[in-house]
Amino acid sequence: MASRRRDHVPSVALVLTAALLVIAACSAPPEQDPAIEVAPQDGAFDPLAITLTGLGAGREVRLVATTELDGAAMSSRATFVADEDGRVDLATTAPTEGSWTTPDAMGPFWSMTGSRPGIEAGHADHSVTLSLSAGGEPLAETVVERTGYGADVEVRDVTDDAMVAAYAVPAGLSADEASPAVLVFSGSEGGLENARADATWLAGLGYPALAISYFKSPGQPTELAEVPVETFLTGLAWLREQPGVDTDRVFTFGVSRGGEMALWLAANHPDEIHGAFAPTGAGSLYCGYPNWRVSAWTRDGTGLPCAPSSAVGTPPETRVPVEAIEGPVVLACGTADPQWDACGRLRDVRPRFDDQELVTTVEQKEAGHFIAVAPYLPLGLDETGATPAATHQARVDFWDAVDEVLAEAKQ
Repeated sequence: MASRRRDHVPSVALVLTAALLVIAACSAPPEQDPAIEVAPQDGAFDPLAITLTGLGAGREVRLVATTELDGAAMSSRATFVADEDGRVDLATTAPTEGSWTTPDAMGPFWSMTGSRPGIEAGHADHSVTLSLSAGGEPLAETVVERTGYGADVEVRDVTDDAMVAAYAVPAGLSADEASPAVLVFSGSEGGLENARADATWLAGLGYPALAISYFKSPGQPTELAEVPVETFLTGLAWLREQPGVDTDRVFTFGVSRGGEMALWLAANHPDEIHGAFAPTGAGSLYCGYPNWRVSAWTRDGTGLPCAPSSAVGTPPETRVPVEAIEGPVVLACGTADPQWDACGRLRDVRPRFDDQELVTTVEQKEAGHFIAVAPYLPLGLDETGATPAATHQARVDFWDAVDEVLAEAKQ
């Protein structure tokens, strides 16, 4: 009896074990084929979610992105190691090597290199091909349709009152619903091209924006010297007259050398300008460029006091009275800016605002000068001494701040 009992127990255990194995096999999820999963995109400023699945635990894979922007062939690549579930979530997994090196689902897009596209690259809808491989063997491929920053934006040239300008508005902007609006101008490069791009990006966020040229266009000074502030006031008056513009919520947006004028206008015309955006700008007026012996700006034909060099410390008479600005301000800089000490200027002007709660600052370590470029675009990221990923992050943070300020102004 004892021996039969010992023989019987193991046989039952074997039967049960076999049954459990059969059940487990039937209930186990089927093996997935490798795939690239991409979340839908709401708009150009909307970051994507990208996950690589069905890879096998610990497998090393390579992701390559290719596209054509404004006729320029561009590409990026990165290598990943799949987790224990055979997945790679780009938002939480850092590449082991590649054109970007930190967790970032938008890495395949902003880190692209290749032919140098123009500033308006990415305005139109475009396709990006994502290809996944392992050991040289293709695993999966998908095409991501990227919404362009100029989608649903109407841009028209404006020559009224001798202006060299372009007006960008969201398609379908209602004249019956007042909207915040922005007067936009660029920096020491002059002309209209960069300001036009900035205005298009702002309209992509949903706000009308007038881009103006203030030098280096026909009928204007050939360099940043003795530029009449009346040029800006003409654009401001025109913008305030447009249907659908909330005249109580007009902002200035000036980049680099234009940043000092964005703040100056808001400080000296608080009844007409609600607030200002001044990425890589300054809180003092500097003299002309490249000729530092003359004033950069004139009012009623007379040069405004200006600092004769690019030093951060400036005479009191050259400082913009930012304490007079009544609305929100966004400042931004990168500590590796090769053009000038933008962060030194940000720290110099920040304490002078009366209401510190109205001032948003973006100070990004290792970022360069071209912070005002819309996020996720592979433009201007090759500055000497700056880290591309840092400049990219500064752009994301800056434009998030701009969007938040304008959205609050619309309420």
